[in-house]
Amino acid sequence: VTLNLGWGQQFQSTAFNIVMCAVVFVMALSFLGVWELPIPGFASSGKATDLAAQEGYWGAIAKGVLTTVLATPCSGPFLGPVFGFTLKQPPYVTFLVFGFIGLGMAAPYVIIGLFPKLVKALPKPGAWMDTFKQVMGFILLATVVYLFTFLETSYLVPTVGLLFGLWFACWWVARTPGTARACGQVRHIRAT
Repeated sequence: VTLNLGWGQQFQSTAFNIVMCAVVFVMALSFLGVWELPIPGFASSGKATDLAAQEGYWGAIAKGVLTTVLATPCSGPFLGPVFGFTLKQPPYVTFLVFGFIGLGMAAPYVIIGLFPKLVKALPKPGAWMDTFKQVMGFILLATVVYLFTFLETSYLVPTVGLLFGLWFACWWVARTPGTARACGQVRHIRAT
């Protein structure tokens, strides 16, 4: 029980459902290629990748930290309630829960480390990955449609309007290069 709500009770909140629709819709647009979700700057910087590429304990720790940070958008919604649960538990339960979370995140590396021949069974990167990403985008759009079933009729049109606004914003962000000048910084060029 978190915030005095039972399991799934947050879906009775209109504000929660609208926010969920917006977040899932924006992620679907990213999967469909309307806009790209950039990797955080520190994760793609030379020092972070150099440290993660090192051999030994420090390289392994850096790789684990980097992987965890990059996996946070996927695991965060599931771990939030777990963190809330551990706040009211004795310390040994908290350490046990976090230990199993760490073990679960490390399991693929441990298994492949113990059985290196499993690397051959992993799918090879290719065009199928882009198709898979787009299929997942359509699944997220289906999730938005499902979330609409929790909304009262009076909120449907305003929520669709919000989603269109977010769609336009994501499209605009994708069209604007990162090196573009702000409106106040545009130079006026005289015609000669």
